[in-house]
Amino acid sequence: MFQIQRIACIALTALVAAGASEAQQKPAGNKAKAAAPAEKKAVVAAPKIEVIPETKDAGIVAKGQVIETTFVVKNNGGSDLLITDARPGCGCTVASFDKVIKPGAEGKVMTSVDTKSFSGPISKSVLLVSNDPERGQINLFVKATVKPFVDILPQPYVRVAVVKGDSDSRDVILLSEEKTFKPTVAEASQPYVKAEIAPAGEKDKIPGHPGEQYRLRITVTADAPEGLLNAPVRVSTGVAQQPTVEIPISGVVRARVSVTPVLVNFGNFTAGKDAITRNIIVTNNKPATPVKVTRAEVSIPGFITDVVPTQEGVSYTVVVKASDKVKKGALDGTVKLYTTDKDKPMIELPLKGEVL
Repeated sequence: MFQIQRIACIALTALVAAGASEAQQKPAGNKAKAAAPAEKKAVVAAPKIEVIPETKDAGIVAKGQVIETTFVVKNNGGSDLLITDARPGCGCTVASFDKVIKPGAEGKVMTSVDTKSFSGPISKSVLLVSNDPERGQINLFVKATVKPFVDILPQPYVRVAVVKGDSDSRDVILLSEEKTFKPTVAEASQPYVKAEIAPAGEKDKIPGHPGEQYRLRITVTADAPEGLLNAPVRVSTGVAQQPTVEIPISGVVRARVSVTPVLVNFGNFTAGKDAITRNIIVTNNKPATPVKVTRAEVSIPGFITDVVPTQEGVSYTVVVKASDKVKKGALDGTVKLYTTDKDKPMIELPLKGEVL
């Protein structure tokens, strides 16, 4: 009996030991299985952008010079660097940039800054946008000190406002300390803009400025067309650092008689039910010579007009009213204004709308 108990005890001990050994082996097997996928997954390095230097200083440049700059962009990462945008700030232009830069390779961002509108220290920026996870946006800067070897005073432009048929003149002073300075008109972009250069007289000179001074007289002639004026004048200076300067000439040539609005729009309305009118304002832009509006008429039957002088010979209000006799349908006609102006005795405006 004792022998049987002893054999049973030995067997039980063996079973417990075997179970413990199996339990210890299973976690190790699970860890091995879990580690297997990690060994198969490859690690891909991200792109890494580097621009050295991020700021370029062009030093002292002549006013009007175009600063051309090239930034070198390097990819220090392990995958393609994608440049998705290069956004220039005010006064800067991005000529071109490389959109894809391979790992270990270099690309370029090329910029230009036209300095004709600047003086003194300037700083212009370009925002570079890429897929670098750490530096997705980088600001690049172009700096310089713009020196006008030839200056234009009191301002570097000419503005005019003239009525059609009249002429107008404006003066600016060109000055420089350079010994070779002797300006001449190189080009006037429009035949109705004349430019004359002469040494500035004592009454024309701007005090406190050393060097030679010349008066540039800009004249807009009487045959200039109506509308906005944009007619720059280019001047040769004789100065090597700034051989030419361009003076913007802008403004407006107004009609002798102006009309507002230029389109008479009645929209959608019901004739006889909606009391609808439209006003046309007629203005004489040269009041010293009176211009009268004598009458107005509409090409579509059923409209009534009334000419009301707000200031005789200078401004008028023409009232256009739709009566109940206007027929249904789309309106596509004209309003004719008759004046005493010899150049524009009749002014015609389109009339649109829909009678419901």
